[in-house]
Amino acid sequence: MNRHIDFNALIQEIGKCCLSEDHCNSCQKDDCLIGYCEQSLLTCFKQQDEFIDGGMDRIPYNDTKIYDEEALINSIIFILNQCKNCQLYHDEDCIINIIRSAMEVALFGDALDYKGSNFMYFADLERTNKEISKKILSVFKPI
Repeated sequence: MNRHIDFNALIQEIGKCCLSEDHCNSCQKDDCLIGYCEQSLLTCFKQQDEFIDGGMDRIPYNDTKIYDEEALINSIIFILNQCKNCQLYHDEDCIINIIRSAMEVALFGDALDYKGSNFMYFADLERTNKEISKKILSVFKPI
């Protein structure tokens, strides 16, 4: 369980999922799942905060680009290692919840409900998508 969020490392890891401006012509951060994550992380970093009010509501579900599955899986694993496993104190507006959810939208087409613990997350993920669950569990190593 981390005490502090490593914003720089998260931006770098999520950036690996970016298709680049060569693919998209120009970066439309508000309409792009990856751009939205990067922008949200920068906002939290600048405000020295870990929460964005209504951040889940602004995830760009209309982004239908096909991202690299392995890069998305690696970013979700990295994000899960940044999670504090707040249990009952889990907050939907937590930046970790927001960016993990956006990566899930890119990977599954929808965000999974996170219940405050990685253990419960893996159980839900197993029910949602066994193949991807196995891939994530095979690589995930809690810090």
